Amino acid sequence: MEIEALAKPAGILCRHNTGTACGIYLERPEACARWHCLWRKIGALPDELRPDRSGVVFSLESRPPIAEAPDEACIVGRAVDGVHAFDRWEVAEAFAMFVREGSLPVWKASDRDATMLNRGPKTPARRHRGRAVPRRSPNLPG
Repeated sequence: MEIEALAKPAGILCRHNTGTACGIYLERPEACARWHCLWRKIGALPDELRPDRSGVVFSLESRPPIAEAPDEACIVGRAVDGVHAFDRWEVAEAFAMFVREGSLPVWKASDRDATMLNRGPKTPARRHRGRAVPRRSPNLPG
């Protein structure tokens, strides 16, 4: 997610990520303190899908992970531990569950690529696939 207080654009790993935790956890901005991944929001998700165990963070996002796709709410599973995390059976089953539910587009994203797995009920019928491109906030320089 975009975090204005840290000048962090959406789609880019935070510079305070240590690989296992937040390096500024006690001083983190309010936007970070309020945000929860879907593992924390959906009680039915098993412990194996906890991001530090699965290597994938599932989140509800306001825009897709590639610039060419139309802005809309979607579910994004982001590999934070390398794309090999997508091969884990529990991660594959989580993607399948979100696709079966069908109310929102579902995206699989890594630092290099993003693929739409399910278009949801309102998305045009074309299939988006492309390089994950960070979107720049109008409030950020550059």
